[in-house]
Amino acid sequence: MLTGMDERSRVLLTSLLGAALGGAVGYLYMTESGQRVREQIDPALDAIGSELKKARDAGEKVKDVAREGQQTLNSLVGAGRARGAWDASTYRQAAK
Repeated sequence: MLTGMDERSRVLLTSLLGAALGGAVGYLYMTESGQRVREQIDPALDAIGSELKKARDAGEKVKDVAREGQQTLNSLVGAGRARGAWDASTYRQAAK
């Protein structure tokens, strides 16, 4: 975004962004109406955090299932033949 701009334009843009961010933070923490806005935002942020935790937990379960699947395949077919059937890159993708 900033690569096609000269230095003066970058300084101006970052100064404006910093001023806008500072104004927003000042509004949220220094005014009564900002405090009301924060009180409305807090439950939504908590809900987002809870959903992110659920998604992370689901990802962990998927990794566990993939690991168990590989172990089952290894025990049924044998470790040597299972390695050929179970591509390492596919396992790495499932384990992420």
